[in-house]
Amino acid sequence: MFKYFGLASRYPVLQILGEIYYYSVIAAAFIVFAIFASRKLYFPLGYSKKRVFVFTGIFISGIGPVVYAGSRAAGMLNRPFEHWCVDLLVENIVSGSSHTFHGGMILAVIFLVVLSCLFRFRISEILDTVFLYLPLVHVLGRTGCLLVGCCWGARVNLYFYGFHLGLQNPVPLYAIMVNLAVFFFLRRVYNRVYSGPEIRTRFRGVVFTAYLLLYPPARIVLEVFRTEAGVFFGLSQAQVVMGLLFFTGLVLSMVIAWPCRKTKSLSSAETAPVKNEARAELLRLFSMAALLVSLVLLNFFIYYLTRQLRIWPWPIQPVFSLSDAYGRIFWYSPVILIPACCLFWLRWLRIPINPWLGWNRFSYTFFIGLAVSIYYCFELFVLKGFCFRGPAFWPPVLAMSLMNAAGEEVIYRLALYNLIKRAPYPIWTANTVQALAYALIHFMIAGAVFGFLSFVYGLVLGIIAERNKSIIPAFICHFIIDLGVIGMPLLLCFPTGS
Repeated sequence: MFKYFGLASRYPVLQILGEIYYYSVIAAAFIVFAIFASRKLYFPLGYSKKRVFVFTGIFISGIGPVVYAGSRAAGMLNRPFEHWCVDLLVENIVSGSSHTFHGGMILAVIFLVVLSCLFRFRISEILDTVFLYLPLVHVLGRTGCLLVGCCWGARVNLYFYGFHLGLQNPVPLYAIMVNLAVFFFLRRVYNRVYSGPEIRTRFRGVVFTAYLLLYPPARIVLEVFRTEAGVFFGLSQAQVVMGLLFFTGLVLSMVIAWPCRKTKSLSSAETAPVKNEARAELLRLFSMAALLVSLVLLNFFIYYLTRQLRIWPWPIQPVFSLSDAYGRIFWYSPVILIPACCLFWLRWLRIPINPWLGWNRFSYTFFIGLAVSIYYCFELFVLKGFCFRGPAFWPPVLAMSLMNAAGEEVIYRLALYNLIKRAPYPIWTANTVQALAYALIHFMIAGAVFGFLSFVYGLVLGIIAERNKSIIPAFICHFIIDLGVIGMPLLLCFPTGS
């Protein structure tokens, strides 16, 4: 912040204070949250208080140098593979020019595993407890990034009805919000897993696994807005490492969910209701998280294939012939598999679908969404004063608008929204999360202004669906606005020879 608003150059002391804050806050965060974690180790986990005290002391003493060395060492990944050697590794640790979160995290996990083995603690329970608080440590670290000015994204120019604002993309702010969301999810999972001895035995390690499944996809998307160089098919170092961590989380999740895993059963029948309730809540939480993570990754892959590798033409862009316009239907059609999978997911979880596919009750919110959609189309087609093609180009516009509106309403307002409510979370949380997920691809493809407008419109559509207890009114509004959003590039005339 100091750097990108020009304050560091005008007042150098602010840059120095920012650096001091950055490192001191991270160090203090490790100490404070290590103490919080240690309290959970002897209550409710039941480890010896004396052993936990010694374990925590060694952890606090060693974690700083370990994380520092790991964060520096990862800089070697930016060098060509043939240059890798022990001398280069030592050089990066001693005098490297960059820190990487994932490098520090990987070495910290190794340190924790070794320390747990020495103290004969259960590795899975130690990792669960430490990784419960890791997002909060990350939050404090990213506040330092936000102030100092590191890890920000490329410059963003916002144009909105004659208003212009140019600024660097505040990626650390997005990371702070992501890590807070991950923490609150992990805390809820942790409280359930360690609510009783049998559920603890059955699901220990699931908090650590959940972190590996939640944060890496978010970080992969955040890298889209940063300016890191690609090291592997256009992917940055962080994206490659996060992909490997996510794969590790998938493997661990299959191990934990393996039905033949032996568990110790309790003799008292009184614990059965508590156990079943805990398992049911974990199923609801992870079925919601599975869909959300899948959508985040799918949005990234759509962006990656269409904008970075460019092996899949983005269908919503200007066309130069009628055959080209009809060809866009073909390029868009694979996206329809996503809502189809969402419907299958809802059916498999035995969540009612049919009630949301009818017009159950009237709500005035429908007219608000309808007015917004009609006005946006009117602005694009009338007020802008552009020249448009004839009726022959309208069938592909209608087809793609229908496919897009139906698909996105099924994905976000039917599947994701209902799974979040079922978790259960409040309605406002469900609506906010589905709107953010809906806006993500718009943000990546079309920029910050369109992404923000998509978020607001997603909130409106979520309210319409909730008030009407149906996605049909939201679909009608969505279809109308898509006539403008999709129709604008397909119908726009271009000068001959362009």
